[in-house]
Amino acid sequence: MARSINRIILVGNAGSDPDVRETNNGTPVAHLSLATDRFFRQNGEEQRKTDWHRLTFWGKACDIASRFVRRGSRLYVEGRVEYGSYERDGVTIPTTDIIVQEFVLLDGANGASLASTEEEEVPALL
Repeated sequence: MARSINRIILVGNAGSDPDVRETNNGTPVAHLSLATDRFFRQNGEEQRKTDWHRLTFWGKACDIASRFVRRGSRLYVEGRVEYGSYERDGVTIPTTDIIVQEFVLLDGANGASLASTEEEEVPALL
């Protein structure tokens, strides 16, 4: 069987503090927005466009994000893209989530960073 890959890497700034909730079965989950900028030339002038990504943190990553990530935090994020939808007032709204599998807080105190994986918390220095 052929292998497929769903992997995304983002570096940007948190647009909000993590919004931590629990699923119906009590599993904690955190969401936050991440801003990434891209630059391009249009009519000879440099332009900047900010793209917003919805991040979803589960398990240990949720715990670490809720304790250390704040609006404006610089993050390196690895994960997968997940598409879904929900219905509001009879209209189907498409969603795109980045399911965070690993992240590094790039602006930790004294240059130290916190790294997270789904399995364990790993302190790291950059």
